[in-house]
Amino acid sequence: MHPGELFCECCGQPLRSAGCERCGPAPVDPEGYCERCGLKQPSETDHAETEAGGAAGVSDRGLRHSRNEDAMALVAADGLVIGVVCDGVSSSPRPESASTAAAETGSAVLLAELRAGAGPAAATRAAAVRAAAVVAALGSSMDDAPACTYVSAVVGPETVTVGWTGDSRAYWLRAEPPPMPSDDSTTPTAPVAPSAPAPGTGPTASTGPMPPPGSSCAGPVPLHDSALLTEDDVAAPSVLSAWLGADAGEIAPHVRVFAPEEPGAVLVCSDGLWGYLEDAGDLAPFTARDSPLDAARALVRHALAAGGRDNITVLVIPFCPPPS
Repeated sequence: MHPGELFCECCGQPLRSAGCERCGPAPVDPEGYCERCGLKQPSETDHAETEAGGAAGVSDRGLRHSRNEDAMALVAADGLVIGVVCDGVSSSPRPESASTAAAETGSAVLLAELRAGAGPAAATRAAAVRAAAVVAALGSSMDDAPACTYVSAVVGPETVTVGWTGDSRAYWLRAEPPPMPSDDSTTPTAPVAPSAPAPGTGPTASTGPMPPPGSSCAGPVPLHDSALLTEDDVAAPSVLSAWLGADAGEIAPHVRVFAPEEPGAVLVCSDGLWGYLEDAGDLAPFTARDSPLDAARALVRHALAAGGRDNITVLVIPFCPPPS
């Protein structure tokens, strides 16, 4: 091996992974663990960033997990932005395989269904069902069943369609309102540029006009203030009642359509973020003051600073309704 070479001339192995990050030239097994000290070697999935159609996403391993079991997909096409976030269930085998398969399948099927003429709600349901089938096929038995949660968003020029199974979430985050004009018209003052709001001082959080779980809406639900758009599939805190996997039974994804009436952003995330910032009003200032990529990075940094106990994945998708 000579300086500057990227691959071994004998076996073709990438030289950057030919040794252990801690103890240097030492054998690393196919799963990425050093056979001398046992250190898990860094992976390209430990921290990933993506952008498409003005939207952006960031996924990070966090501070306490040895690998990133989250996965995300972001696609922009035909005037729409499609985002999918999946969180691998850590108690299942190979959870990262489940989340990756679900995110890739969900986004691909969503795009194909929409281009075939399906409406966003029908496409969302078909994509979630297909992702569930792909994840279920990864398991060789009920005892060997990779599993993950699933949430998707289709953001168009007029509506936002979300679908989910599990406890990964989607939020609507309204853009910050403009500064109120001064009531004092007698004393002229120099104009003052508005300062960026501090985290936690954004619009009042609301669950919005949510229909009962499992119900179908006659039309899109209007959105005003920032709101949580999904409801967790949990039997108790941190106990999932629905997921994707061979042991999950028949999947009946939730699908809802919303019509935001003001500019803002759709946030799609795993519980590595909302476990620290659960309220929509606390999330909104991040997307109001930064670009989508900067906002996603800032949200991930916040979760890391708060403890980073789980993998963290964040998608930020801007929305601007057409003029009335």
